[in-house]
Amino acid sequence: MSFTDLFAHATLPLAIDSYQRPYVWGTNKSAQLLIDLANYTAKDTSGLDYYMGTILLHRTKKHLFVIDGQQRLTTLCLLHQVIKSSLPPNCALSYRSPESWRNIKGAAALLSDENTRLPAPGIFEHISFTVIMVDSEDLAFTFFDTQNNRGVPLNATDLLKAYHLRAIHGQDGASLALQQNCATRWERLQGTPPLLGPGSDFAHSLFNLFLWRGRCWTGRFFGARPSHDDLISEFQLESFESTSLDTIPLYSSRGNRRASALTLVPRDGYRLQAEEIHLSGNPAELPFAIRQPVTAGVGFFLYSEKYAALAHQLIAANHEDSEVRAFQRFHRDVIADVSIYIRELFLLTSVMFVDQFGYRKLFEFALWLDYALGALRIEKAYIFKEAPLNFLKQPSRNLLDVITSAFRPEEAIDYLKSLPDPPKIYGSMNIERDGVQRRYEQSVLNYYRKSETLTKPRLAGRDSWIDARWISANLRSEGLS
Repeated sequence: MSFTDLFAHATLPLAIDSYQRPYVWGTNKSAQLLIDLANYTAKDTSGLDYYMGTILLHRTKKHLFVIDGQQRLTTLCLLHQVIKSSLPPNCALSYRSPESWRNIKGAAALLSDENTRLPAPGIFEHISFTVIMVDSEDLAFTFFDTQNNRGVPLNATDLLKAYHLRAIHGQDGASLALQQNCATRWERLQGTPPLLGPGSDFAHSLFNLFLWRGRCWTGRFFGARPSHDDLISEFQLESFESTSLDTIPLYSSRGNRRASALTLVPRDGYRLQAEEIHLSGNPAELPFAIRQPVTAGVGFFLYSEKYAALAHQLIAANHEDSEVRAFQRFHRDVIADVSIYIRELFLLTSVMFVDQFGYRKLFEFALWLDYALGALRIEKAYIFKEAPLNFLKQPSRNLLDVITSAFRPEEAIDYLKSLPDPPKIYGSMNIERDGVQRRYEQSVLNYYRKSETLTKPRLAGRDSWIDARWISANLRSEGLS
């Protein structure tokens, strides 16, 4: 079908379903399309159309949802608006994501530029597609799960979103409300400000740097970064269906002692099935554990939202708890400038600590964690991605396992105190030259208010600086009475 016929002959409006990702074409993609169309019109094509691949549509009672082809169709609709001063008939494409808004605005500006060479209005009758239309939602998702979006490969997190929205099956009003609610939660999660370097989609960082590692770095197994298949296996294939669309089972954890199930009520928040237990509207306080089984559908989205909120409020959000404020100040003064690989491990470990114990002794844990990880920074002029992995591998028990199996925060802190290497490294390393090691040493000395005239090596005996008086003074300065 031609672009013109696709819209003109549509029996229902063409729309974008809630599980679809944003409009991600940058202006370079739109510019390339214009170049291709210009080349097409400049040649004698002997009546051949300009072919733009397959469009996959899912037909429902009210819409023709675009499963594959939304990037191309959106760009062509923008071009139609610029050339003909109107959108094509039956065009109901709409987006909520800020990323979509930015990219659509950029594409519209490019196409509207007076210096942009636009094709003649009749071009839309010569742009053609192979159109596949399906009535089955399962078949639509099967296509979606197995196809790429023409030059923009789908991330594992895009596929996870689609799979778990599919798990909230059904066309009744309650099911659709749950799907919409979860899709909105996911978009909000994607827009969470980055914590470790740049990035427009926080879901990618959340699953690659926190959730997969927190669940899978166990025993003697460590993978530097999960592959696409690793993420799909852990968060899709290993998930299981709940007996109810809106209710998911709970497991015993720090955040949950007695509740057996959690229900998502789209308009009213959450409801626990058990004796009455206080639960705020803050997703960071949802009663999940990072290594618990993942329930397909609603469970996946609430689980993801919980750890996105927890990681963000630990580093970036204003917080009323003095333990968190002291932690954040220490992070700004000492951790923020160290190697990205050390920062990733520091934040992952801190998230798992809070997940297990809440904020109790978080500040003291952070000081001892940096004491242990800082020895890596002092010992090595260059930190490679394997260094933090070796830190976890070398002791008889890895720190993440210690945290998730402990009942008291002191157990994790005592483990860090007992590591044999840091005292040896701090007692033997003299940092004479400038560089990353010297900058780290100076930030530690500044934070603990130690003089530059300390006997070399300057960080020898650093463990004695982390005492009850220092901890208490910093917590008091953050407002603890």
